[in-house]
Amino acid sequence: MKRPLTRFFLFALAAALPFALQAEPDLERGKQLHRQCALCHGQYSQGILGGKYPRMAGLPEYYLIKMIERYKDGTLNYPAMTVVGGLRNLSQADIESLVAYISLIDLDEVAPLDIATAPGDVEEGEETYKNDCRTCHGRKGEGNARKESPPLSGQYTEYLARQIEMFKRKQREHAGDPEDETFAEYSDEELRDILAYISTLDDK
Repeated sequence: MKRPLTRFFLFALAAALPFALQAEPDLERGKQLHRQCALCHGQYSQGILGGKYPRMAGLPEYYLIKMIERYKDGTLNYPAMTVVGGLRNLSQADIESLVAYISLIDLDEVAPLDIATAPGDVEEGEETYKNDCRTCHGRKGEGNARKESPPLSGQYTEYLARQIEMFKRKQREHAGDPEDETFAEYSDEELRDILAYISTLDDK
Protein backbone atom coordinates (compact mmCIF):
# COMPACT_ATOMS: atom_id res chain seq x y z
CA MET A 1 0.00 0.00 0.00
CA LYS A 2 1.42 3.38 -1.04
CA ARG A 3 1.75 5.94 1.67
CA PRO A 4 -0.31 9.16 1.26
CA LEU A 5 2.80 11.27 0.71
CA THR A 6 4.05 8.93 -1.99
CA ARG A 7 0.68 9.04 -3.71
CA PHE A 8 0.78 12.82 -3.55
CA PHE A 9 4.15 13.01 -5.30
CA LEU A 10 3.07 10.50 -7.97
CA PHE A 11 -0.06 12.54 -8.63
CA ALA A 12 1.94 15.78 -8.84
CA LEU A 13 4.41 14.18 -11.26
CA ALA A 14 1.61 12.89 -13.48
CA ALA A 15 -0.03 16.32 -13.53
CA ALA A 16 3.22 18.07 -14.44
CA LEU A 17 4.33 15.58 -17.08
CA PRO A 18 2.31 16.99 -20.03
CA PHE A 19 3.85 20.41 -19.43
CA ALA A 20 7.33 18.96 -19.16
CA LEU A 21 6.88 17.19 -22.49
CA GLN A 22 5.73 20.28 -24.36
CA ALA A 23 8.22 21.12 -27.07
CA GLU A 24 9.84 24.52 -27.34
CA PRO A 25 8.79 26.57 -30.36
CA ASP A 26 10.74 25.60 -33.46
CA LEU A 27 12.11 28.90 -34.78
CA GLU A 28 13.31 27.33 -38.00
CA ARG A 29 9.82 26.00 -38.61
CA GLY A 30 8.45 29.43 -37.72
CA LYS A 31 10.76 31.06 -40.26
CA GLN A 32 9.59 28.62 -42.92
CA LEU A 33 5.91 29.30 -42.16
CA HIS A 34 6.57 33.02 -42.19
CA ARG A 35 7.30 32.89 -45.92
CA GLN A 36 3.54 32.88 -46.52
CA CYS A 37 3.08 35.86 -44.19
CA ALA A 38 5.87 37.70 -45.99
CA LEU A 39 3.88 37.71 -49.24
CA CYS A 40 1.78 40.50 -47.74
CA HIS A 41 3.54 41.67 -44.58
CA GLY A 42 7.05 41.90 -45.99
CA GLN A 43 10.23 39.90 -45.63
CA TYR A 44 10.63 40.92 -41.99
CA SER A 45 6.93 41.38 -41.19
CA GLN A 46 7.57 45.10 -41.31
CA GLY A 47 4.22 45.69 -42.99
CA ILE A 48 3.55 47.87 -46.01
CA LEU A 49 3.78 51.65 -46.19
CA GLY A 50 0.28 53.08 -46.07
CA GLY A 51 -0.72 50.41 -43.61
CA LYS A 52 -2.69 48.08 -45.87
CA TYR A 53 -0.84 45.27 -44.15
CA PRO A 54 0.30 46.08 -40.61
CA ARG A 55 3.65 45.60 -39.03
CA MET A 56 3.77 42.31 -37.09
CA ALA A 57 7.48 42.11 -36.32
CA GLY A 58 8.20 42.33 -32.62
CA LEU A 59 4.57 42.15 -31.55
CA PRO A 60 4.12 40.08 -28.37
CA GLU A 61 3.23 36.42 -28.62
CA TYR A 62 0.02 36.77 -26.59
CA TYR A 63 -1.42 39.17 -29.15
CA LEU A 64 -0.25 37.31 -32.26
CA ILE A 65 -1.71 34.04 -30.94
CA LYS A 66 -5.02 35.72 -30.10
CA MET A 67 -5.33 37.19 -33.60
CA ILE A 68 -4.42 33.94 -35.36
CA GLU A 69 -6.99 32.06 -33.29
CA ARG A 70 -9.66 34.60 -34.29
CA TYR A 71 -8.90 34.03 -37.94
CA LYS A 72 -8.88 30.26 -37.47
CA ASP A 73 -12.27 30.16 -35.76
CA GLY A 74 -13.88 32.60 -38.20
CA THR A 75 -14.33 35.49 -35.78
CA LEU A 76 -12.25 37.46 -38.26
CA ASN A 77 -12.48 36.60 -41.93
CA TYR A 78 -10.01 37.92 -44.45
CA PRO A 79 -9.00 35.61 -47.33
CA ALA A 80 -5.45 36.99 -47.46
CA MET A 81 -4.97 35.63 -43.95
CA THR A 82 -7.00 32.45 -44.05
CA VAL A 83 -6.26 31.32 -47.62
CA VAL A 84 -2.94 32.87 -48.66
CA GLY A 85 -1.56 32.68 -45.14
CA GLY A 86 -3.00 29.20 -44.63
CA LEU A 87 -3.80 29.94 -40.98
CA ARG A 88 -6.67 27.49 -40.72
CA ASN A 89 -4.35 24.60 -41.54
CA LEU A 90 -1.79 25.36 -38.85
CA SER A 91 -1.38 23.06 -35.87
CA GLN A 92 -0.96 24.52 -32.40
CA ALA A 93 2.75 23.73 -32.57
CA ASP A 94 2.97 25.56 -35.90
CA ILE A 95 1.23 28.62 -34.45
CA GLU A 96 3.55 28.72 -31.47
CA SER A 97 6.61 28.41 -33.70
CA LEU A 98 5.37 31.09 -36.09
CA VAL A 99 4.52 33.66 -33.44
CA ALA A 100 7.76 32.98 -31.58
CA TYR A 101 9.68 33.72 -34.78
CA ILE A 102 7.72 36.90 -35.60
CA SER A 103 7.90 38.24 -32.05
CA LEU A 104 11.71 37.97 -32.09
CA ILE A 105 12.21 39.97 -35.29
CA ASP A 106 14.04 43.18 -34.38
CA LEU A 107 13.26 45.74 -37.05
CA ASP A 108 15.83 48.15 -35.67
CA GLU A 109 18.44 45.66 -36.84
CA VAL A 110 17.02 44.39 -40.12
CA ALA A 111 14.56 46.98 -41.49
CA PRO A 112 14.24 50.12 -39.33
CA LEU A 113 10.85 51.82 -39.44
CA ASP A 114 10.18 55.47 -38.81
CA ILE A 115 6.49 56.23 -38.53
CA ALA A 116 5.97 59.76 -39.81
CA THR A 117 4.21 62.15 -37.46
CA ALA A 118 0.58 62.20 -38.54
CA PRO A 119 -1.46 65.39 -38.98
CA GLY A 120 -3.14 66.64 -35.83
CA ASP A 121 -2.47 68.27 -32.47
CA VAL A 122 0.06 66.02 -30.76
CA GLU A 123 -0.30 67.71 -27.36
CA GLU A 124 -4.10 67.37 -27.37
CA GLY A 125 -3.74 63.78 -28.53
CA GLU A 126 -1.29 63.03 -25.74
CA GLU A 127 -3.70 64.30 -23.10
CA THR A 128 -6.57 62.23 -24.47
CA TYR A 129 -4.36 59.16 -24.86
CA LYS A 130 -3.12 59.38 -21.28
CA ASN A 131 -6.66 59.79 -19.97
CA ASP A 132 -8.39 57.14 -22.06
CA CYS A 133 -5.92 54.76 -23.74
CA ARG A 134 -2.90 54.38 -21.48
CA THR A 135 -4.46 51.90 -19.06
CA CYS A 136 -4.86 49.25 -21.74
CA HIS A 137 -2.20 50.14 -24.30
CA GLY A 138 0.59 51.28 -22.00
CA ARG A 139 2.21 54.61 -21.23
CA LYS A 140 4.33 54.44 -24.37
CA GLY A 141 2.00 52.33 -26.47
CA GLU A 142 3.84 49.14 -25.52
CA GLY A 143 0.68 47.08 -24.99
CA ASN A 144 -0.59 45.23 -21.92
CA ALA A 145 -0.31 41.45 -21.63
CA ARG A 146 -2.77 41.24 -18.73
CA LYS A 147 -5.47 42.91 -20.81
CA GLU A 148 -4.26 41.27 -24.05
CA SER A 149 -4.06 44.74 -25.57
CA PRO A 150 -1.71 45.21 -28.53
CA PRO A 151 1.17 47.66 -28.77
CA LEU A 152 0.40 50.78 -30.78
CA SER A 153 3.88 52.26 -30.94
CA GLY A 154 5.50 51.76 -34.33
CA GLN A 155 2.29 50.75 -36.09
CA TYR A 156 1.24 52.46 -39.31
CA THR A 157 -1.14 55.37 -38.70
CA GLU A 158 -3.29 54.48 -41.70
CA TYR A 159 -3.75 50.95 -40.39
CA LEU A 160 -4.78 52.19 -36.95
CA ALA A 161 -7.23 54.65 -38.51
CA ARG A 162 -8.86 51.82 -40.47
CA GLN A 163 -9.22 49.69 -37.36
CA ILE A 164 -10.91 52.57 -35.55
CA GLU A 165 -13.40 52.85 -38.42
CA MET A 166 -14.05 49.12 -38.16
CA PHE A 167 -14.64 49.45 -34.42
CA LYS A 168 -17.11 52.27 -35.05
CA ARG A 169 -18.99 50.21 -37.65
CA LYS A 170 -19.01 47.11 -35.40
CA GLN A 171 -16.94 45.20 -37.93
CA ARG A 172 -14.43 44.49 -35.18
CA GLU A 173 -14.78 44.32 -31.41
CA HIS A 174 -12.82 46.78 -29.35
CA ALA A 175 -11.48 45.41 -26.05
CA GLY A 176 -13.37 42.16 -26.68
CA ASP A 177 -16.69 43.88 -25.99
CA PRO A 178 -19.31 43.82 -28.78
CA GLU A 179 -21.18 46.64 -27.02
CA ASP A 180 -18.16 48.91 -26.71
CA GLU A 181 -18.90 52.45 -27.93
CA THR A 182 -15.55 54.05 -27.11
CA PHE A 183 -14.83 55.49 -30.54
CA ALA A 184 -18.35 56.75 -31.12
CA GLU A 185 -17.73 59.23 -28.30
CA TYR A 186 -14.81 60.94 -30.05
CA SER A 187 -15.03 63.63 -32.69
CA ASP A 188 -13.04 63.20 -35.90
CA GLU A 189 -10.67 65.89 -34.65
CA GLU A 190 -10.06 64.09 -31.36
CA LEU A 191 -9.33 60.83 -33.18
CA ARG A 192 -6.94 62.62 -35.51
CA ASP A 193 -5.11 64.09 -32.50
CA ILE A 194 -4.85 60.71 -30.78
CA LEU A 195 -3.37 59.16 -33.92
CA ALA A 196 -0.97 62.08 -34.26
CA TYR A 197 0.31 61.42 -30.75
CA ILE A 198 0.58 57.66 -31.27
CA SER A 199 2.63 58.28 -34.41
CA THR A 200 5.31 59.91 -32.23
CA LEU A 201 5.65 56.98 -29.81
CA ASP A 202 8.31 55.26 -31.91
CA ASP A 203 10.52 58.36 -31.96
CA LYS A 204 13.87 57.67 -30.40
